[in-house]
Amino acid sequence: MSEPVDYDVFSTKSGLKQITNPVRQKILSELIKADLSLTDIANLTGKAQSTLSVHLDKMLKEGLVGSRDDPNDNRRKIFFLVSHPVGRSKVPDDKMRDELKQTVLSSIGDQGTFYKGMIRAMVIGMEAVGLCIDPTMRMLGEEIGKTLSARMSSEDTEGTISEIQEFYEIHNMGEVCVYTFLPLTIIIRDDYETPLEAGEALCKFNEGLFRAVLQDRTGKELQITESECFGTANNYYKFVIEPIYK
Repeated sequence: MSEPVDYDVFSTKSGLKQITNPVRQKILSELIKADLSLTDIANLTGKAQSTLSVHLDKMLKEGLVGSRDDPNDNRRKIFFLVSHPVGRSKVPDDKMRDELKQTVLSSIGDQGTFYKGMIRAMVIGMEAVGLCIDPTMRMLGEEIGKTLSARMSSEDTEGTISEIQEFYEIHNMGEVCVYTFLPLTIIIRDDYETPLEAGEALCKFNEGLFRAVLQDRTGKELQITESECFGTANNYYKFVIEPIYK
């Protein structure tokens, strides 16, 4: 039996692209973090620029990356991401199928609990068949956060967090706690037991939502610098949000 092939999935304007080449996977993972020149990419990957140029040319044609002239040296190009990470493959896990069944069974009986359980069941189901959707969960959180932001009135960090706390409480999404303000560290306690893999995906959703709302309301460009899912039931989500300094 052959070993499973690890691949990343990216969304482009022409559809989904499956990335299996390790060099292209590394290039894309670095471009998620920052725009880079060919020299930068060579330093980060340890590959020759001639080799990288072949890969980058193909990625440009496939709509995975874009390029622009370097404002400091028009002989150089700066490469940037124009696609979006969707997920990555993993080995299917039969134990996750059992978790899926248990999640559904334990959710039956109350409408609110059932719908909450179904969200977890969907994430667990993806993990069970071998697809990690952490990037998609973060993206969904960001899109929902942008929509929520338009309904909020605060323009400072404390006021915005208070509005998010109220939203989470009203919609039974968990108890939001500010662990520290410098750096801004958020802990969300959920009363729903979740397998670790699904807990990590839900943490990404919360990260995306918080980052999008705070960035939109305060006008500051923000990033998640630390992230952790913990607790005996994997129901605590902790992440650190800090400004991007340029």
